[in-house]
Amino acid sequence: MKSDLLYAQYTLVQQSRAVVFQFLEENVMDDMAKPLTIFNDKTISYMYVHIANTYIAWAGNFALNGSYPYYDQEKPLNISQIKNLFTGVDEIMGRFIAHFTADPTQPVKGYKWTEKYIETDAYSIFTHVITHEFHHKGQAMTMSRLLGHLPPDTDVMRF
Repeated sequence: MKSDLLYAQYTLVQQSRAVVFQFLEENVMDDMAKPLTIFNDKTISYMYVHIANTYIAWAGNFALNGSYPYYDQEKPLNISQIKNLFTGVDEIMGRFIAHFTADPTQPVKGYKWTEKYIETDAYSIFTHVITHEFHHKGQAMTMSRLLGHLPPDTDVMRF
C-alpha cells in the first residue's frame, strides 16, 4: 500500500514535468542555453541537468548502490536531450520505488562522499529528490519569465 503512494506521487511529478517540457519545447527552445546573471550565469539547461544528476546521485547511486554516470551541467543541452536524461531518471526512480516497496522507511546508509557517512531512509531520499526538482523547476520558470516567456501553471494541481 505504501508503495502505491510513492508511485502515485512520482506520477504527479512526471505529469508536472511534462507540462514544463512541453512549454520549454514550444516557447523557450532558443533560450535554453542563455545564461542569466541573476542566477549566477546559469541556464535553464543547467538547472535540468542538475536536477537529473541529483536523482542519479541520491536515488540511483546512493540508495540503490548504483554506478550511474553523471552529466556535465555546464554543457548546454536542448530539450530533446534533456527529455532523454529524464527517461533515465524515470527508470532509476522506477527501480528505486520497486526496491523500497516493502518498507520505504528502511534505513539507507553509507558513504555519500568519502568523508561523509549518511544514515537516512527511502522516504527521506524520495522527498529530497522531488522537492529538489520542484525548487529548481521554480527557478527555471522564473528564468524563462526573465527571458520574456510566460510560463504555464506547472504545479502538481493545475487549475
